[in-house]
Amino acid sequence: MDSSNFAPPCRQLTPPFHQIPASCSTVDVRVIDTNTYLYLKPGAFYEPAIPSDGPRVPSYCFLLSHGDRHLVFDLGVRIDWQNYAPQIRHQWVDNRSSDIEAIVWSHNHFDHTGDPSRPDGTVLDSDAVGREIREINFDNTGLRIGRLAAFDYFGDGSFYLLDAPGHTAGHMCALARTTAYPPSFVFMGADACHHPGVLRPSQYLPLPRPLPGGDPVGCGGCPGDLLMQLASWKSPNEPFYHLARGQFFPDYAEAIDTVAKIQELDAAGNVVVLLAHDNSLEEHLPLFPQLLNDWLVQGLRDTTIWSFCKEIGHDQWV
Repeated sequence: MDSSNFAPPCRQLTPPFHQIPASCSTVDVRVIDTNTYLYLKPGAFYEPAIPSDGPRVPSYCFLLSHGDRHLVFDLGVRIDWQNYAPQIRHQWVDNRSSDIEAIVWSHNHFDHTGDPSRPDGTVLDSDAVGREIREINFDNTGLRIGRLAAFDYFGDGSFYLLDAPGHTAGHMCALARTTAYPPSFVFMGADACHHPGVLRPSQYLPLPRPLPGGDPVGCGGCPGDLLMQLASWKSPNEPFYHLARGQFFPDYAEAIDTVAKIQELDAAGNVVVLLAHDNSLEEHLPLFPQLLNDWLVQGLRDTTIWSFCKEIGHDQWV
């Protein structure tokens, strides 16, 4: 293979040091596949647009258990889709256990859930009847995880809600401490972006050559080098994609800033980033009722971090 046209290996930058507060408290994390799928038009969520009708993507939510206290981060798409508010049925559509103390909505979109107070809202008033609704305020917590303002949900450093605006005002991500010694964390990225190629590669996590795990795209040879030939891609330390301007990122500057903050945490070897609609995770994630807590020992991050490359088709080669 003639590698004379390949870019030279890039210099990997060390991400800014961000000390996550120490704690011996953890939460049990279980990933729930809601068994509902969406088709995301690439050009609406990330660019350059892939010439396709859009990938079929899951909607993940998370069950967090802290002793006998349980909460769910996001709910995915409701199964009884016929009971969505009319606005959602028109645009998108052709039992909560008493043990759950709280539902945390990362933001107010139908695949996570929305605002019942508006006539054109995306959930029904009945969805909130009899339930305490609380808005998380990050202004006075004085706490940060990396560069993201944080709220310590249980008060012991086991689970943080993170201010991650851009996709919507008030959009949140979350960080769960899955082991204390050594410390490991699951970062729930919600809809901060809709494809891991918006996060990776980065200046802190450049594309390895060759990619770990062999040939992800069925091209043979050294796929890390082959990926360098993407017509739309310029550097092995820049993401394959960038956020698309438009309705899904109304505060574009905030959205870009949020992605940059997540990239710093994404480069940490003891953090695994799980986006709500990342279809490259499907064949790798242990699903409910299995625990995700031993992901570091099981090598989940190493297995999945570049697995999205397999969807990059031959039609994108130069």
